Amino acid sequence: MDGEERMGRYRDKTTSPTKKVRPFPSTELLILREGASMHLQVISHCGGGDLWKVWVWWMEGSLDGIFTMEMRTGIAKCAENTPNTSVKPARKGRESSVTMSEGQKFQAEGYGDMVISKLQALRRNTELCDFKVSADGRVFEVHKALLAATSDYFRVMFGGVMAESKQDTVDLKGVTADGLQHIIEFIYSGEMALTLDNLTEIINTASHLQVSFALDVCSNYIKSLMTFDNAEDFLHIADTYSLDKVTAHWESMIQDKFYEFSQSQAFLKMDGEALSRHLSQNTLRTTSEYQLFMCLDKWFRAAPQRIASDAPRCLRHIRFALMSEAELAVVCENDAVQRCPGGIGQQLVAKGYRYHADCKKGHPVIDEACEVRATGPSLILVHHGTSYMPFQVIAYNHSAALFYSLFSDVNGSRDCRVASIDNFAYVCRIVDFGGGTLMSSLFRFDPRHLVGQELRPMRHLRLEFALVSHAGRLYAFGGSTEQFAILDSVESYNVQTNFWEELLPLPTPTHSLAGLSVGNKIYLSGGVSGQDRQTTNTFVSFDPTAQTYQALPGMLYARRLHDMVHVRDRVFVLGGIPKPGVPLYGQIPIESFDLTTSQWTMLSSTLSGRSIGHYSNFEGQILALGHEHHTATEDEIWTFDPELDDWCKYAKAPQRTSLNSAMCIQLFVNFNDDKISKKFLREK
Repeated sequence: MDGEERMGRYRDKTTSPTKKVRPFPSTELLILREGASMHLQVISHCGGGDLWKVWVWWMEGSLDGIFTMEMRTGIAKCAENTPNTSVKPARKGRESSVTMSEGQKFQAEGYGDMVISKLQALRRNTELCDFKVSADGRVFEVHKALLAATSDYFRVMFGGVMAESKQDTVDLKGVTADGLQHIIEFIYSGEMALTLDNLTEIINTASHLQVSFALDVCSNYIKSLMTFDNAEDFLHIADTYSLDKVTAHWESMIQDKFYEFSQSQAFLKMDGEALSRHLSQNTLRTTSEYQLFMCLDKWFRAAPQRIASDAPRCLRHIRFALMSEAELAVVCENDAVQRCPGGIGQQLVAKGYRYHADCKKGHPVIDEACEVRATGPSLILVHHGTSYMPFQVIAYNHSAALFYSLFSDVNGSRDCRVASIDNFAYVCRIVDFGGGTLMSSLFRFDPRHLVGQELRPMRHLRLEFALVSHAGRLYAFGGSTEQFAILDSVESYNVQTNFWEELLPLPTPTHSLAGLSVGNKIYLSGGVSGQDRQTTNTFVSFDPTAQTYQALPGMLYARRLHDMVHVRDRVFVLGGIPKPGVPLYGQIPIESFDLTTSQWTMLSSTLSGRSIGHYSNFEGQILALGHEHHTATEDEIWTFDPELDDWCKYAKAPQRTSLNSAMCIQLFVNFNDDKISKKFLREK
């Protein structure tokens, strides 16, 4: 195969129909690597600037890889190579980023340490010293350049119009000789010997001379010693010298170990405003909201007069809706709740009761008092269940790299779709209750109390439909019946009223389609059309407010049983099964639709297969469950970087759990909660 054939095949796989290829002045370069000749053949321009995609192969004809290179004035040199290699090779069939520039920089190992040690030796031998500093009658000979580089105080002194800038000595006031000696030693070595006896003296000198790195070292020393019992003196030092890192560390200690903090005298001395601030934060780690309330009760009992002044603002940050009804019954009789001015305490407990009552009837009113104490959403896996595996809800704790079983029951489902509203998981499923009888079910899972509840099911029994949550409602599009009739009906579920209503039907009956909410629109793609029962590449938007559909440019590949994810102004279509007869050999490309330009771009491919619910946007990257990527296994989760068009492994499900029958959403989960912390899944 010659170069032109290679280039043609590459264009077919990577260049979208709308992409313009910029001509390159020199289409072939010759580079030597360890004595071997290598060709670079330009394929296409990659966008702005001087980036180009090129084929790379050796003179013998063996393909080495595909590169993205920066070409400037016909000169190509690699900035990411080894000393003996002109170009860093990529693995076959994959792209690698290589930056070509006119020069190449190498870092000398240990150079900075060597320079500092040489300067210290010069000072000890009083060689080339050009300035003197003194305190309490002791004189130190130094180098002005190093002092100016490490101390803002000296930099301003030497570079300004102060009288000292023209002198060769300065006598410092407000610092001690010992403190000055420690700071000078630090400037020349980056090290200092700290003890509790000299700490304040050194901090005072470092602060006076504005040596920020010395203050950081002192702050780290304080942080290493700080406990809830000895913090008072350290916090006084931090406040005096504005050691913000120490203060932030103290705040973090309280948030991370609040119960331990509540057993200290520092907790009992804390003022109401500071305590209220801590209680309001989602970063506060607690095993239960009831335990948190009991800590607050201890604080009130230490000084009962606080109830009149601080109970209203502190109790407002206790999330009574997260307590069980049994716990609320105990809290309701508490002295702080009963004596809270204006009856505010009793009103707040009543809101907690109301949450439970509303959940039994429908959807509760959600406010701050219902928020789970978590800093961000967690990945939730919903296994729709099989004959050998129950219906399960599993959460993944990224920081601990552990999976937790939150809920399970024996009712497996034949088909399942999942969406989230107000931190509830809504599961629309078709349940087989035995005897071949299929029934539609709407199940809601609450991660606050780890309970599930059956709600009013859809009006139509649907298989292979699309489910989308949008503006506090669920939308079910299309699907097929048990007798394989393809549906065009659309219905919407109002979570507040627990009622389904019919909406404007689809332009064409469709099953196995994908849906996604972005902004004020719902986007629908692909599926199998009821007109000719063929897989389609359609892409339409639906306006729920105006009840209108708008046809958009179709996907490059028709597909069904796929998934869609929204990442930064782009809709990504991933996985699924292509139209029969398309020669993709078990693979299907990822496509992205730019919402600003209405253009499609084709990216790398995944394995074709059922992908409903297998993808999710997680912190700007796309999570993929199971055997989607070529080298992934059924029990693995991988991430796809849409900017780099690249994959990496993210997590592995425990107990060899197959994720092919799972779907994913994201919910806020408190993994410190007693109800959850003991439910982590162990490897068998």
